[in-house]
Amino acid sequence: MLKQRVITAIIVGALIVGIVFYAPHNFVALTFGVITLLGAWEWATLIGTSNKVHAALFVTVVAILLILTWMFAQPHHIKLVLFTAGLWWATVVILLALFDSTWLQRKWLRLLLYYSGFIVLVPAWLALLELHKQNSAILMYLLALIWIADIAAYFVGKKYGTKKLAPGISPGKSIQGLWGALAASIVIAIIGLQLFELTKPLWFYFVCLCLATALISVVGDLYESLLKRCAGVKDSGKILPGHGGVLDRIDSLTAAAPGFVVGLYWII
Repeated sequence: MLKQRVITAIIVGALIVGIVFYAPHNFVALTFGVITLLGAWEWATLIGTSNKVHAALFVTVVAILLILTWMFAQPHHIKLVLFTAGLWWATVVILLALFDSTWLQRKWLRLLLYYSGFIVLVPAWLALLELHKQNSAILMYLLALIWIADIAAYFVGKKYGTKKLAPGISPGKSIQGLWGALAASIVIAIIGLQLFELTKPLWFYFVCLCLATALISVVGDLYESLLKRCAGVKDSGKILPGHGGVLDRIDSLTAAAPGFVVGLYWII
């Protein structure tokens, strides 16, 4: 299982690196758009939309939002969308902190999960494009930060995880794994200071931004776990051998990307 997971990660990672650095911006937008729509299909399936027509409608709405954003969004619109997404994820932190297993049977939770799909998927796509437009290296840096934090959380949690982070939502995640992710993000942040040649007054802010990004990425992971918990499944799909579905790979990024871009507004 681990071998298959590693092989898939290497192949997908190499493709993403190549696209980020060498593909034109329009192709990057299309690629991430396709990934977003695949995630939207899985989202529609997880929220109980077993009727394929209804699932297709959900994906179509996401596609329309992507197209409208691409065609008409101005810089101030983009900032508003990303700030709104940031506020949404702050609300999710409260929701997860107050979570009660009896909520799984409540209709309001399923409705919330259904409609939140739009604010989870669309702003994340927009944030990635904003980063690529600014500098492909900073986009690759964000992806590396999330990937490495996720890997650290997995292996530290597997070896040392004793205290569960959110047992009612995702029994596999541990507090030790979270500490592993944060430790890894500090290392990546220090590397980023050198890569982007930030001035000393920005060092502390940038490290804090990377830590906050890693933290909110865990929230994105937990939110998708809640979605899967409601659906009664382990993975969002089977498209990626050893990893599950597309959502299983981008859940952390959906939460981290908007907040990271908003944080960069204070630097750029």
